[in-house]
Amino acid sequence: MKDITDLKLSRNMKYEALYWSLGFESFDGVIFKKQINETDIIIDSEKQEALFDKRLSIINGAFLLLTSHKSFVVLECLIKLLEMGYSPSEIIVDLNNEYDIYLKNIYIKCFEWDHIEKNDVKYNKNYIVSICYSSRLVSGIIERETIIKDTDGKIYQKGFFESDSKESYKFYNPVEIKTSSFVVSSSKALKYIGNDSRVVVPDGITELSSCLFWDNQKIEEVILPDSLISLGGDTFYNCSNLKKVNIPKNVRFIGNNPFAGCPCLTLSNNSDYLIYEDGVLFNRDKTRLIYYSLARPNKEYIIPSGVKVIGKHAFYLANNLEFVTLPSSLIKLENNPFSGCKNLKLESKTENYHIADSVIYDKEYKSVIGALNSIKTDKLVLKNIERICRNSFWNCKGIKKIVLPETLKDIGYNPFVGCSHIQFESKSSSYVVEDGILYNKNKSKLICCPADVAVGDIHIKENVIELERGAFSGCGKMTSINLHNVSIISKTCFTNCNSLKEVYCSDLISFIGEWAFAHCESLKKLSVYKECYLDNNILLNTNADLEVRETRSNYVIESDNLYTLNSMINGYQNKIDSIVIDPPYNSKIDNIGYKDSNFENGYISFLKDRLEIAYKLLSDKGYLFINIDKGEYKNIAKLCKTIFRKVKICKWEKLHPYFDINRDVNPNKKKIKFEYIIICSKNKKFDFNKIKQPYIYNGNIMEKEANLPGIFRCFGTNSSAKDELRDIFGSRDYFRTPKPVKLIEEFVRATTNKESIVIDFFAGSGTTGHAVEILNREDGGRRKYILVSNDESNICRDVTLKRMQLINSEVTFLN
Repeated sequence: MKDITDLKLSRNMKYEALYWSLGFESFDGVIFKKQINETDIIIDSEKQEALFDKRLSIINGAFLLLTSHKSFVVLECLIKLLEMGYSPSEIIVDLNNEYDIYLKNIYIKCFEWDHIEKNDVKYNKNYIVSICYSSRLVSGIIERETIIKDTDGKIYQKGFFESDSKESYKFYNPVEIKTSSFVVSSSKALKYIGNDSRVVVPDGITELSSCLFWDNQKIEEVILPDSLISLGGDTFYNCSNLKKVNIPKNVRFIGNNPFAGCPCLTLSNNSDYLIYEDGVLFNRDKTRLIYYSLARPNKEYIIPSGVKVIGKHAFYLANNLEFVTLPSSLIKLENNPFSGCKNLKLESKTENYHIADSVIYDKEYKSVIGALNSIKTDKLVLKNIERICRNSFWNCKGIKKIVLPETLKDIGYNPFVGCSHIQFESKSSSYVVEDGILYNKNKSKLICCPADVAVGDIHIKENVIELERGAFSGCGKMTSINLHNVSIISKTCFTNCNSLKEVYCSDLISFIGEWAFAHCESLKKLSVYKECYLDNNILLNTNADLEVRETRSNYVIESDNLYTLNSMINGYQNKIDSIVIDPPYNSKIDNIGYKDSNFENGYISFLKDRLEIAYKLLSDKGYLFINIDKGEYKNIAKLCKTIFRKVKICKWEKLHPYFDINRDVNPNKKKIKFEYIIICSKNKKFDFNKIKQPYIYNGNIMEKEANLPGIFRCFGTNSSAKDELRDIFGSRDYFRTPKPVKLIEEFVRATTNKESIVIDFFAGSGTTGHAVEILNREDGGRRKYILVSNDESNICRDVTLKRMQLINSEVTFLN
């Protein structure tokens, strides 16, 4: 499955945000520099590498490659160690060893976020302190996780990375804090579950997680304890009735504008690490502007000289402001600091940013940083930029049409939320516009659907696997949505969709981001499968029932199967025990279903794309069965041997007088007695369940327990499969080349248990689904099937789905 951390971050631009958060500076957006105690560190963001002072030893390389989440954890850890006073000569980095970082008697192993387990920390009898370490950037704050095993073998959670110097650390475990108003872990307040207007955060809490009180309309005063060290970003975002908050004396770390959108707030500051003067909050040396108070009545503000960074949403909704001057010292505007300022005009005295047509560009006109909400234009033609940064056009209702240039390569999240009437024109090869909706180039991700387009019943196109953050935010006239092949619903995707009443999230959906369905005032029901990852507050201020389905469903999906398979990678990887397919035979005959010709990149390439994904979906004990004729079986078998660990070729006897009493005999057509079955496995050896082998005795079909045969004889024929269709539909002509149920039933019996999932992504006449139902009724199983068929000749609706309905299978149709 796609990593949850990656889903919760925006990779394309989050890395830069990490560099700035770590104290690096850049004047060109490519090379980032920082000096710590005379140690120089240079990051080349395009080459994705960090170069340290030569005294810091990196085994097998002169620099640290920044190509994975773990590598960024290593980078952040090294910077923290240098800030604690460790000399580069004391540090060894060896990413190919048992530990990643060595500090004399302290060994550190770095992990991706949420990947640390206690048994990962090993006790060393040679008096070595071993630390498992992870970190991440959330709303401008570095969050850390540690598990420490000291030389006495005891396990601790804190004390090393919390210290200021290498001389002062002392390992400890946080005191358990009992409170009915907060969810607390390791002295960190993770979630507020109270309902008070005056909130007292318990003493002993050292960290407030980002977004802790997000959009809470109940709270009016929050009293923070002196134990608090870290105040997360967006902590009090949009708390409209909040009047009073104190910043305690020990607060050293503060994330992106914790007080954004709090119009009534009076703030008091006791921290020596922050400066609060005249309604504006800065860091200690006034190089970073964090927060501009909405209660400040002034119409004009000249940002003080010396300010280098203006933080994310620092001036959010400051509607009193009409004029702001950017100082010459400014080198960084974070995520759209002036979002929501309706009346604002900017003057720039810094060479690092330009304002043109109410749009803020970077120094080289490569990026759009943001647009002023005062913008009004019938057609905004952007300069030849390479990217549009996060939230850039938030709530810019005055833009009627925006033209994306040929040079555009990247768009950050939430780019056009609130632009309800906007129209898109794309000249970029990286983005396409279809029916008024903006997609990435292959339409696997839906970027933005304007409110004027999302009216009534909306069906997502089959290509789309991921919905970008805020993709449908504010689409108040959308009454229902069919998510089709969607697997990922990102943060804030459907906020303020006030006409939605029910939303069904299929089993394909593996992730729903924070606030995805917040403020949906008419939503009554959201249905999800239990294994879908639900982020925090997905139904914030939405009075809807959350139905969590305990069991998987059967599905018939009308789609190009490649789109569905790509979607399934996120939620079904290594979970499928049996895949049974009857692909087109490449015989250049157009039957009902997939045309047996004109494959865009060739027949084998067509199958290769699908079989490679099938391999990922199969469980370790899973099997793939491919039905094919003589024409292509050798080529397919050769392909399978490059993908799977073991491949076996069997035969199916497709002509037999016992089963062929109704067969139409064409004397001019060559009789082909056998077709082929290619069986593939991820393991080196086959280990099948026993099957029920049919045989003829005294003119009757009997069964016996047996191993899977090399030749499938007496399992039915093509003609008897047509007789089965006649019994269901009343005609033998519904599908030209069906397979008999018995044949597929024994494939499934041989490879599944009672809880298995079975897939057929060339579902055709639906035999696989029928076989699963028969087997379940026989042994009381709860197997589930997923059948995928395209829309040629309406085969999916008229044959596949209809067959499942006629045999009384409980099935959900996705189209």
